Amino acid sequence: MIVINAWKGLVTNVGPYAVPPGAAATQVNLQSLVPGSVVVRSGVTSVTFATHTGASSPVVQVFHYQHGTVPHIVYQNSSGYVYVGKGPS
Repeated sequence: MIVINAWKGLVTNVGPYAVPPGAAATQVNLQSLVPGSVVVRSGVTSVTFATHTGASSPVVQVFHYQHGTVPHIVYQNSSGYVYVGKGPS
């Protein structure tokens, strides 16, 4: 476990060799919801969509968008077809 006693924050406008001690140039799998603190983001969760027209080919790209109150995903499979999934079940 890594412990940083003095978190200097996220410094995105500096080169990787000029980052001050205790700061970070990138932030992966962490989120800063409260100033002065960093917490680990939740992991990946499997989600199924009740309404979609998909196939069994592997998914290549996925895009999320919100339409009203219902979340949607648009995804492309390895065959090049594009599908839409509406509202996870």
